[in-house]
Amino acid sequence: MKNEANFKAFLEVMDETQKKVLFQLIADSERHKATIEEIANNLGIEIEKKSAEFEFKDRRFFNEIYKLEVSVRSLYEQMIYKFGNLLGEEVEKLKALLNDEEKHAKLVEKFVDKTLRIV
Repeated sequence: MKNEANFKAFLEVMDETQKKVLFQLIADSERHKATIEEIANNLGIEIEKKSAEFEFKDRRFFNEIYKLEVSVRSLYEQMIYKFGNLLGEEVEKLKALLNDEEKHAKLVEKFVDKTLRIV
């Protein structure tokens, strides 16, 4: 409940561009989750589904989102590099997700403190 209140408070102080980016990331995140589940299912892999809430404690939460986008991008790169030959046709789906993560990082980067951009 507290997290929901914090989220609503952040929406109040965000400009329209920030809101648009945030809601795009939320929608894409759900689509990515479904794609990863589909890839795992097609490969006969059962994945443990965990749920975690993002904490909206500080207006600099775009810094945290940026770190997550860069980390996920790196994870997808490593998965493609190390397991691409085993993934078969599923590798194309993973490449599409990787492309999305690169776009996400660029979208969020403009809202990140300058000191973090050297990551």
